[in-house]
Amino acid sequence: MLKIVRFVLIYALLPLVLITTAALTWLRWDAGRPLSAYFADRQGALADVEFLEAVSAGSQSSEYLTLRSDSGLAVSLRIIRKGDAGAPLPVLMILGGHRTGRDAVDLFGDVGELAVVALDYPYDGPKRVRGIRQSLRAIPPARRGFRDMPPAVSLVVDWLSDQAWADQDQLIIVGVSLGVPFATLAAARDRRIDAAILVHGAADNQAWLEIQVARRNESRLLLRPLATIYHWLAYGPTFDTARNVALISPRPVVIIGAREDERTPAGQTEALYAAAGEPKLLRWTKGQHVQPNRIEIIAELLQIISELVPIDAAK
Repeated sequence: MLKIVRFVLIYALLPLVLITTAALTWLRWDAGRPLSAYFADRQGALADVEFLEAVSAGSQSSEYLTLRSDSGLAVSLRIIRKGDAGAPLPVLMILGGHRTGRDAVDLFGDVGELAVVALDYPYDGPKRVRGIRQSLRAIPPARRGFRDMPPAVSLVVDWLSDQAWADQDQLIIVGVSLGVPFATLAAARDRRIDAAILVHGAADNQAWLEIQVARRNESRLLLRPLATIYHWLAYGPTFDTARNVALISPRPVVIIGAREDERTPAGQTEALYAAAGEPKLLRWTKGQHVQPNRIEIIAELLQIISELVPIDAAK
């Protein structure tokens, strides 16, 4: 009887093991395959600009718009800038958390002699995922969104290149937290981006993911396997921040770490700085990781950025 049970278990589990192994093998291959041709094709050519809303408050204007490429790629963004600037303005392109998106501009308040452009991630899946079924359904659009972010940034740069108010020598990408890997790759592949500011990010994305998994899962046995799968799902080998940050040189890179960052592994800010080429600058904020309700941290970040922009390679 025991032999029969063992035989049944082996032959019942064997197909599951084989299918799982094959799926993980394919996922690892897919996560690391070259995407340069995809990025170029997906960027395409700017085909349409839809202005959704424009609001003026004092001397400052706010605009919502959607850019569409002939490839079908669409990116929504919001711009805050001085409406009557007498000279072209330095432009900050903000990639923040996936729930902040284009509304990240609200954190800046009065932008002064700057133009701030915040992008939504090109993700069209469910906003809040609950349960296994919804999680599985969200994977394809999430992975498509990861692939589409670098060409989306370049599509925005295409549009900015034709705007008289945008200083073409001060197009600066700002990656914040989750936005750091995307901003780093976007700057590495698009030489029109003049500088990068990387806020509260890590050199090792898988190590960063392990911290995020640990915050929601108490099982240490699952920590590394789950982080590895998430890393592959998010095209971790393509969005290799340590490799990509080195490719930005000789354009300036500013790295801003948090002294008590609870979401970034210890030493990762320093590792990111070490990986960057010259010219580069390392600055620190007090306290924990940036998030919208931590007003003092945001104020300190804005002060640092205002001191640095316009960015001079000699700073």
